[in-house]
Amino acid sequence: MTTEGIADALLIWLSTRTNRWAGEYVSVKEFAGDNETLLQRAEKAAWLLQERGHVWVLETSGCSDVAIIDSGLCEADRILAERDNHGARFSHVLDQLIAQAFASPDGTVGLQMFVASTLYLGEHVDAPVILRAARTLADYGLAVLSPADGHFNSLTLTPRGELCAMSGKNARQYVGEQIPAAAGPVFNQNVYGGTAAQGVHVTQNFGVQADQLADLVRQLRGLAPALPQPDQEEFLYDVEVLEDVEQTPEARLSSGQRIMAALNAAPGAQAALAILGQVIGTLGG
Repeated sequence: MTTEGIADALLIWLSTRTNRWAGEYVSVKEFAGDNETLLQRAEKAAWLLQERGHVWVLETSGCSDVAIIDSGLCEADRILAERDNHGARFSHVLDQLIAQAFASPDGTVGLQMFVASTLYLGEHVDAPVILRAARTLADYGLAVLSPADGHFNSLTLTPRGELCAMSGKNARQYVGEQIPAAAGPVFNQNVYGGTAAQGVHVTQNFGVQADQLADLVRQLRGLAPALPQPDQEEFLYDVEVLEDVEQTPEARLSSGQRIMAALNAAPGAQAALAILGQVIGTLGG
């Protein structure tokens, strides 16, 4: 856990523990319990929150007391709302997997340890989300997954993943900006029943207009609540990738295929699946 993640968790805890009563002091030890390591990190997180103007810290014998203030209550509300941003959560996991693997001597991160230690805005990320993110990085060609006992045990960066880590960009930006080496100048051209120009690398949208794609995306987001709760976050992230025309066709195709698989048994999804099939056919060439 990073100090940043613990700070978010501590702020949410203070808001709940005090029933949103600004100015009431609570011991950090109550937050950490008997975990001495967490107590030390929570102390640092409390001072970080004070620097940001969200709490007051009172030093006492042995540990600190902390009081949330009005700006901290507002920040706690913002964090709780942001936790519902499924796409941002998934992007965070992608980037953390790359960062932790890159920081290790062999470019590898153990997935079990990653599950145990990774927070998003102070909240633990579910294991299925992390596994889905690891598979996405493999789909992007940024990493490979190593199995053990029938499960994926670790993730290792590929040379492309190492370059992504060094680029200073997040995974989605990096992948979206990649152009196949064999491609020449890129021209966007919508083709509806006609033929494209020859001799140049042309990105075509066969039969799927922008308003149709936008309508499909709205339908897909509306269908997300019909899926099991653990699958909704990854589903919504895949919808974002499908919608993002800056992503590579390969990334959008993979996302579209995963959306198709997720919706096969969902009630009321037939109309969306028909349009989605057309989009996938287009991306698959």
